Amino acid sequence: MPIARGVSSGIHESQSRFWENFIGRSKEFVHFIYPVLKYNLPFLKNYTEDRIYRYFNTVRPSLIRVDADEVTYNFHIALRYEIEKKLINSEIEVKEVPELWNDFMEKYIGIRPKNDSEGVLQDIHWSGGSFGYFPTYSLGNIVAGMIWGKHDFTGELDNMDIKAIKLHLYEKVHKYGSIYEPKKLLMKSFGETYNPDYLLTYLKKKFLS
Repeated sequence: MPIARGVSSGIHESQSRFWENFIGRSKEFVHFIYPVLKYNLPFLKNYTEDRIYRYFNTVRPSLIRVDADEVTYNFHIALRYEIEKKLINSEIEVKEVPELWNDFMEKYIGIRPKNDSEGVLQDIHWSGGSFGYFPTYSLGNIVAGMIWGKHDFTGELDNMDIKAIKLHLYEKVHKYGSIYEPKKLLMKSFGETYNPDYLLTYLKKKFLS
């Protein structure tokens, strides 16, 4: 059916970001997989569970978006968004993009690419003609933060009840497909539209406490 698909790239992205970060990088998940990791990777016997958790959640500037940590990830999105606006508004020419990319990378993240493969050519989006949708990655983070902030997953995580977490996502997001526009879906399921406060609260609690 035409409605049996994700309602938007932002909502779609929220599901992968939720599993990858909020679940996959959590202390509870690391506790769950730590014995499996030690069994299959003998060298990990030299590292405590806490060390592994900290390794999964290391925050450091990186040149490549897909390798970025939870804290710096959105700066990669902002960088491309700012350049796209200038391109679409004819404020810059294509030949200016690589240098502008490097300038924004230095401004937002504090490091400068040595070549274009580390910089402007690292993603397939522009070369494939995909313009104007990159902010959906940050919207996905925001929605994932709302999902996390609106429901206490303590019980599910303590028991590593993946089925219950999936059921929650089904009830709040999946079962509606694309019946509702993104903001209407968020209002129906979470009582408000895009609100970054939940994501910021999660990041502060995780990385500052």
